[in-house]
Amino acid sequence: MNVTIKNEFASVTCQTHGAELLSYRTASGKEYMWQKDPAYWAKCSPVLFPYVGPVPETVTVGGDAFAIPRHGFVKDREFEIAEQGEDYVILQTKADEQTMAVYPYDFVFFVTFRLEGGKLNVVYGVSNQGKKEMPFLIGGHPGFFCPMEEGEKFEEYLLHFEDEEKEDVHLNYPMFDNDAILFENFKRHTVNLVHQDTKKGIRFDFPDYLSVAFWTPIKKDAPFLCIEPWCAGTLDQVPNTNMEEKKYVQRLAPGTAKDYRFSVCPV
Repeated sequence: MNVTIKNEFASVTCQTHGAELLSYRTASGKEYMWQKDPAYWAKCSPVLFPYVGPVPETVTVGGDAFAIPRHGFVKDREFEIAEQGEDYVILQTKADEQTMAVYPYDFVFFVTFRLEGGKLNVVYGVSNQGKKEMPFLIGGHPGFFCPMEEGEKFEEYLLHFEDEEKEDVHLNYPMFDNDAILFENFKRHTVNLVHQDTKKGIRFDFPDYLSVAFWTPIKKDAPFLCIEPWCAGTLDQVPNTNMEEKKYVQRLAPGTAKDYRFSVCPV
């Protein structure tokens, strides 16, 4: 089921299947979210939990091997609407026999979409309902049109970080020939995806995440770029599927919860 929230500045549509963000559109009708096209990528914004990355066979958790799928299983879960207003919605899923078979922890997972003026705030909330410490990886995977205006080219866009020591990254397709690129060690957790001349585009804030990856499909010249905030491993750790050995693995004590926020707005 699709759910739409709106205010005078923007409208947002998500779906209960996977709590996937489908559309982020300004009041004037401009769409920023990549629209699913199987020729390039048949997703818009999958939610990554409790694992981030490919899984050749199994993921090791607590010394045992589990068949957690690539990027976790939350993206394939049907969520319930926990709360909804005109400009926000909170979706929820929780552990059951199916999840316990591949991830033996009693969790509740919330996804909140909330409009604040023209800005979209997204919160992934994790709650440990069990009696043992719960390790997990978590991340977002939203895709945005790039280029964003007719007549522009992908190569005319750049990534501008608000950390002064991080240089601008001018986009080109070959830089993604080996898959995603990742940045870490932030002081200011903000990146702007903008056209090099007009400086128009989007601002992306990820205050609760420890790294951010960028991805577009290999050698497809796809007209979009994913901005992926992660608390997960680094790219050199991809072959290691022991969750608890991953850099930035998260841990929740029994009875505790934590929120992971990101936001996007036009600039």
